[in-house]
Amino acid sequence: MLFVVVMTPAYANVTSLSLERSLYTEDENFAFIGNQEGKEQVFVIIRDEGGDYIGMLSDVNPGKGEYSVIPRQVSLFFKDDGIYKATAFTNDQAEKNGITIELEFKDEKLFEVPDFVLQLKTIGDKEVEVQKTITFTASLIDSSITDVAYSLKNAPSGATIDANTGKFVWTPSKFHGNIQDVSYNFDVIVNKGGQEDREKITITVKQAYQEPKPKQTMPEPKQTTPEPKELGLASFVDETKDPQSYVDRYNNEITYKKWFDENFSEYDSIYQAVGLDEPLQIPAPFVDETRDPQSYVDRYNNEITYKKWFDENFSEYDSIYQAVGLDEPKVNGVQEPKVVEKKFGICGPGTKMMEGVCTIVEKSVVKPWWQFW
Repeated sequence: MLFVVVMTPAYANVTSLSLERSLYTEDENFAFIGNQEGKEQVFVIIRDEGGDYIGMLSDVNPGKGEYSVIPRQVSLFFKDDGIYKATAFTNDQAEKNGITIELEFKDEKLFEVPDFVLQLKTIGDKEVEVQKTITFTASLIDSSITDVAYSLKNAPSGATIDANTGKFVWTPSKFHGNIQDVSYNFDVIVNKGGQEDREKITITVKQAYQEPKPKQTMPEPKQTTPEPKELGLASFVDETKDPQSYVDRYNNEITYKKWFDENFSEYDSIYQAVGLDEPLQIPAPFVDETRDPQSYVDRYNNEITYKKWFDENFSEYDSIYQAVGLDEPKVNGVQEPKVVEKKFGICGPGTKMMEGVCTIVEKSVVKPWWQFW
């Protein structure tokens, strides 16, 4: 006959004890969990530093090899800051043979006194440019410590840190340091249970734009405008020849043009050098030939400032029509012929044949019409 003998331990002892969570506030319910050798009811007695009884929690229906006491409110057990002891045991084990841990109640928070030291690795100060991203990862000297929480205090706007991994990310905007270096001081913090460590770091945002310093300039000395020197006809001009012949050579012979430009640069043009008035440019220099020339006429007729600008700066033209290359409008279907008096003689530089007399003319500087006022 076969007999099966089931051996049970003489004592079903508690083998571990801890708070269910690492931290509780005074208005929360706290609980203990742990392991045991059997499936016995487990009791947890709490005493203060002097050994005085504070209270007890229990698990009336534990599972095989584990237990979890019924949660109770923190404020019912802990009122004064200090160190407390919690001991878990079974009926067979008794309190004196149970598992004991230390608890601390401080600043209205309850946590288990840790058996480790929470310490950040040195991060150090950093620099970053505007609109560039800076990133680093906060970590612990003791890498075996887990379930910690990272946070920031007084960090600049937009800066973040992952609570679980400690990865810091920040992209400063122009607002954070556009025209000068700006330093931001803040704390990187790590917590676990009642332990905390922090490091104050500085991130300097380098200025993105440096405003140029005004140059110190000496006042310019007053200059007297020298009277224009009368050049007269160029030395190569034969007054018995038609002056237009020199203009024709200049316009038609490349070597002649180069010779004149290199040797008589004191003259504004070949026309001045030979004593002729320069022909009018048709259309005038201000005309954009891709535009309808009538648009210039319409502006002249409708805009007083435009008309004044044209009349003062382009008086060499008979009219706006001539300047833009249009025929004068006909009156009663007939266009009146213009009487052009042929002028003879050669006027010196700075003068112009007007009504048969060489008259000194002043060259005006043409400015855009919108700068007239």
